[in-house]
Amino acid sequence: MVCIRIFRTRKEAELAKRILEEDGIRAVITEDKFNDVPIDSNVPSRFRLKVGHEDFENSAHLLANKLRRKRL
Repeated sequence: MVCIRIFRTRKEAELAKRILEEDGIRAVITEDKFNDVPIDSNVPSRFRLKVGHEDFENSAHLLANKLRRKRL
């Protein structure tokens, strides 16, 4: 899987994931942590939205169009 976009909050990442899944694209969210501890305590957690290589281009276009309308 490849990272399609990085979000600052889980809520934003979940919204984008839902958009992709509604279009039939499997997506997962990962958080920048090591053993449930933030990697850098001075930096807020980041949530990475990942999709399969074969869905990358379609996902990028879909998110660009839909998230622009939602202003995320």
